[in-house]
Amino acid sequence: MKYFYEKALKPFILKEKYRDICEIGAAGGENTDLLAGLENVTVTVVDPCHDADLTSKYAKNKKISVYKRKSLDALRELNQAFDCFLIDGDHNWYTVFNELKAIEEKSLLKAGGTIFLHDVRWPYARRDMYYLPEDIPESYRHPYARKGMERGRKDLSDSGGMNANHYNALYEGGERNGVLTAVEDFLKIHGRKYYFFCYNRGEGLGVLIKKKSERTFFVFLVWFLKLKLRYYERKESVRKRLPPRFYPL
Repeated sequence: MKYFYEKALKPFILKEKYRDICEIGAAGGENTDLLAGLENVTVTVVDPCHDADLTSKYAKNKKISVYKRKSLDALRELNQAFDCFLIDGDHNWYTVFNELKAIEEKSLLKAGGTIFLHDVRWPYARRDMYYLPEDIPESYRHPYARKGMERGRKDLSDSGGMNANHYNALYEGGERNGVLTAVEDFLKIHGRKYYFFCYNRGEGLGVLIKKKSERTFFVFLVWFLKLKLRYYERKESVRKRLPPRFYPL
């Protein structure tokens, strides 16, 4: 997520004057430090703290609060509505789909708010990765191995490859497999409430904006034109709302 901070996250957060941000998956806190450096921004961090003791690191920082829990457990406890979520935790269908489901069902995202999701491109758009495989119910867990991935290859590599130290699903593609698949399945249920588009750089940044008013669409349009994002809503539904000169597709 840090990769996108200067280009995408910071200017969008400042432009929309977001104040309350929830970061799911913070690793060592590098991105958290950047967010907390923004004026009038407070950050709620959700992370089991396997990589670093974030509770101790931010104990004296009044702008940052830490939930040292797995994301799905923490989201059940949160009752505050946030302007923005950053999701960069466990990169698998089960976790991401249920994170989005909890945010929507508990109204944790304000109207006009945004969810940023990392890894909506290769390698985890269509392939699950499990930090702790035993945390995923067996019925939602694909066969996996601690092997790497090679672009253009659906199975795992027997020698080297990307992220060979992680538990990756044996095969790419299919149902309930990967981060982008989780977002698409969420949108099948709640798509009328959101705009979704992708910043296609690096591992990819997915952007879900919760609709509030007609202005929400123009927020999307500015970003589409500026960053050349890939839009996921059908052309027909766009054309019902805008005159021809505003067609973004």
